[in-house]
Amino acid sequence: MALYNGNLKLIACVASTRLFQTQSHLRAYNSRVTGPTGAGKTTFINYVCGSNLEVGTGLRSCTKDIGVAYCMMGDAKVVLIDTPGFDDTTKSQADVLEDIGRFLKQTYEKDIKLTGVIYMHRISDRRVGGIARKNFRLFGKICGPEAMKNVFIVTTMWEDVSEEVGQAREQELVSKPIFFQPAVAEGAKLVRHQKTAESAQSIVCSLINNAARGLQMQRELVEERRQVPETAAGCDLLAILVEQEERHQREMLNLREEIKSAGKMEIVRLKEELKKVKEELRRVKGEEDKLRGGNGLFRFLRVGWRIEYRVLLCWKVHHILESQ
Repeated sequence: MALYNGNLKLIACVASTRLFQTQSHLRAYNSRVTGPTGAGKTTFINYVCGSNLEVGTGLRSCTKDIGVAYCMMGDAKVVLIDTPGFDDTTKSQADVLEDIGRFLKQTYEKDIKLTGVIYMHRISDRRVGGIARKNFRLFGKICGPEAMKNVFIVTTMWEDVSEEVGQAREQELVSKPIFFQPAVAEGAKLVRHQKTAESAQSIVCSLINNAARGLQMQRELVEERRQVPETAAGCDLLAILVEQEERHQREMLNLREEIKSAGKMEIVRLKEELKKVKEELRRVKGEEDKLRGGNGLFRFLRVGWRIEYRVLLCWKVHHILESQ
């Protein structure tokens, strides 16, 4: 486990997250990659390391589990870690957050802190939709405000837009509070990736000398002994899921009202829509249960056992005092 000894530096990357740390004789940089599916994080890692991690070409995400690639940059050993995005097609958001939390907890317990974090965003997107904004919102909760000084927001897919369009989108991203403006205000920087090995390696090299910082989620899991659902990111994800559940409930109510007055042909279409909304609502509730620690009965029993234990303990102390 020499990688985690001495002055190891860790750099994290979202949609590309790079975690880096240095050793006394050999500087090692551990990079973690998370963020929106399709932003190019796996390709970015392959550019930096010359590795062959699987790259997605369709809508289905390839990064089902955390992948790792290594390379040397001068006297620095670089370790890039690729994670699934929060909009991954094969894993639930709760599972992705649990994977990220487990990894961050293990690294922090080995005294591994971040010297850099990279979040990847597609500049080719015509608009930043709700999913992308929620991805970054969760990312912000994972990092915390202190670590934002070590964050690079790396824009990709520049080959798909003109310079004029790209510049306009960049300006919008850094100036509007609903996008990246709050992160930039806390010290994050917007950087372009030009889809070449030189560009990717330059971005990673620029993060090497940062002062190492722990992420908010790492401190919550290790120092405060929280479970993943109890972290700021876990609470935020639960709030997002509750919002989705409420929206689906409203959609179902509206569809049922429409069905009452619809014609025969229209009823068929509306019922099909209703079926899809029900399925999505079931999925969202399933994710909520995961974050809440299982089904409602299990959670009640688990919390109830702790309460009973405390009551019995107080009762025991009371009788000890009575006997004095």
